Amino acid sequence: MLTQQAQQGLSLLELMVAIAILVIFATIAVPSFSALVDRTRQETAVEAIRTHLALARIESVTRQEWITVCRSEDLQTCMGDSLSGATEWPGMILFIDRAQQRIPAEPEDIIRVLNFNATVTVNWNRGDSLTYQPDGTVTGFSNGTFSITASNPEKEHRLILALSGRVREESNE
Repeated sequence: MLTQQAQQGLSLLELMVAIAILVIFATIAVPSFSALVDRTRQETAVEAIRTHLALARIESVTRQEWITVCRSEDLQTCMGDSLSGATEWPGMILFIDRAQQRIPAEPEDIIRVLNFNATVTVNWNRGDSLTYQPDGTVTGFSNGTFSITASNPEKEHRLILALSGRVREESNE
């Protein structure tokens, strides 16, 4: 008499059904996950900019010095010297502006640097830099706005900087 042994695996049909279900779940999950990653990168950039602006204001009042925040690619020198118009910021430098020239005079004058993720776009609508005066206010003639977007440009966060030096946030999500 021959005895039948217990099955030791999956049939080809069972394996194909399991793979098909796995593919369906992966197809649904991947776009949701990438949207989550983009949103997280965008929110991280928003909070980093907000923190840097608050630090610049605090440092200007504490040190009783002019503190400049400027756009930078190499995180050592400022890019451009325009005081108006929209510019894209790949990164930013926060430094003591002793000569009020919007240029760090010495490397030790640099307080903090920030480099943005390549998938995040940061635009400032008031040129290449902004400066906090010793009383914590910002130089200029009107409010300025940082616009932060990730891969979906329709979902934008805005940080509006008032002449008083305070920041408020808006979002179109």
